[in-house]
Order: sequence, then C-alpha cells, then structure tokens
Amino acid sequence: MSRPLRIEYENAFYHVMNRGRGRENTFLSDDDFKYFLYCIEQASLRFNIEVHSYCLMTNHYHLLIKTPDANLGRAMKHINGLYTQYFNRAHNTDGALFRGRYKAVLVDADNYLLHVSRYIHRNPIETNTPLVEDLAKYKWSSYPAFIKRGATPKWLVRDFIFSLQGKKRKYEAYKQFVEFENNKEISAFYSAKKLLSVLGCEDFIENIKEHITTSDSERKLISKKHSADDVIAYLAKHFSVEVDGIITVKKGRKEKNLPRWFAIKLCQDLTGLNLQALADVFNVKHYSAISKTVGRLNELMIEDKKVKLQLEKLRECLISEVKI
Repeated sequence: MSRPLRIEYENAFYHVMNRGRGRENTFLSDDDFKYFLYCIEQASLRFNIEVHSYCLMTNHYHLLIKTPDANLGRAMKHINGLYTQYFNRAHNTDGALFRGRYKAVLVDADNYLLHVSRYIHRNPIETNTPLVEDLAKYKWSSYPAFIKRGATPKWLVRDFIFSLQGKKRKYEAYKQFVEFENNKEISAFYSAKKLLSVLGCEDFIENIKEHITTSDSERKLISKKHSADDVIAYLAKHFSVEVDGIITVKKGRKEKNLPRWFAIKLCQDLTGLNLQALADVFNVKHYSAISKTVGRLNELMIEDKKVKLQLEKLRECLISEVKI
C-alpha cells in the first residue's frame, strides 16, 4: 500500500488530525490534555510553526497549522513522539499510541481556512455522543479563546482567522459563524470515506502540484543543511563576540548567554546533528545540557516576544544566507 502524499512548502496551511490506535482513547486525564498542549507549544517554538485552531477530543485531535519553514513532518514527529513517550510513562503502557501517521489536509487558505476552523471547533458537538451542549464550555479547544470566553495560549494565532471575516466585532462575528452557519461543500468533504489530501479550488490545486512529493522520492522542500561551524561563525559575527565565547561553557556565569543559546537552538534546528553531537560541539559532558539550554530559551521566548522575533530573524537569514 502506498503512503499518502506529503505536500510541504513554505507558508502552507494544514488541517492535521490523528486518532488513537484501534480508536482507543489518547487522553485519559486533564494532565494528558495539558501535556499535549505543552507539546504543541514546544513544537511552535522549536520548528516555528503557527497554530491557528485546535481541538483535542478523547481519542483524537485536530490542529490547524501554518508552516513558514515547510517542516510539517518534523514538527508533527516531535509532537506525536513527545506525547507518546509521556503517555506511556504516565499510564504504564508501551508501544505506539496513535493510528499510524497523522493525516494532513493541505488547505486553500483564501477560500476554505475559515470553514476548516469552524469544522475543527464544532467537533465536541458533532460527534455521535456530544461532549458538551455549549461549545464555549469545552476547554480543550481553542474556540473559547476565539470568542473571548477563555484564556488564550501565547502560541495560538487568531488574527488571521479573524481577518478572513473582515468584521469589526470579531469575537461575536466568529461565534455567530461557528454556531449558526454551515457549508455543504465542507460537510461533504469531511464525510467522504477516503479523505483527500487537498482542500482547495481548481486554481489552488494546479498551483501546488509542483510541490507534491511522496515518501518514495524523498524530495523535500526544506532548506539545505548547515554545518555547526557555519551557524556558530554567523552568530559570532552578528553579536560581535568570539567563537570561543559561544562554544565554551562559562562556569559560574549567571547572566543569559544569548549568542550561545541561539547557536545551540539553531544548530539543533538546521544542522541535523543529534543531541550527543551537539553536546560535543558545545563542550558539555552530557547531551541533557543541550535540552536544558533549549528549554530555558523556549521559556524566555514565551516571556519575551522580542527574543522570539530575534531568533526567527536569525533563522531566516541563515536559511537564505542573507547577511543581517
């Protein structure tokens, strides 16, 4: 049996979904739901993905994702893998948690993104056994955040969906759209026995054909690999510091060494080196120090958007090889 098409290109939108193996539950407690959201947060920081809607059900999930860097596969591998490891530890199980590879539908944003977001948010009441009567009360969905009835995760992107409606009263307008409007074409699309890989108009489908790739060809539309030396040299020049100041651990140093933190993060994202190889490059005894450093940077980026923007700019420049 051939594997499904994988269509990846910069700034693409996807409706991503997966369910438990054998339709078994993938979320057994509030802690499980919370940890999956944490996995999404980590992926958004590490792989620069944008999450525009989400809904976590008891035995499956739905995500609406934009990939500025054409790296959906890497981001989803991280989310599913990290959560599966957690779930097996927490519930004393082992083996695969999800039913094979995730399903990803490439979405024509101009014509269908708003409707896909509606479809995702209506999942809790569209099942055979509705989980809630009031969508706003389902807390494992981004819908409450879209209608200002719940907290908004820092990584959730809402403005683009709102812009597609073009109305001033965005919260109320979106609520009315989700709860009272319908689209027969969308209903038919998701009711099909075999879900297609693309949801779009004819022109959209024609335009993305050149990006279609299969697992057999292994043709990836991603940036070429960088060497760790190139990344480190680039950051040393940008921050006007010595390379030694980036690759050497400063004992007793308490202040944030952002050039080093950025270098570790970008080497992890762009070089393809594993944690042990990165530990060798950055002169630490154990690879766990790499993960801890990336974790500290991720926390800092959540607290300070300027740091996140700075990292994104550096990544863009490295990928395009344009000097800052």
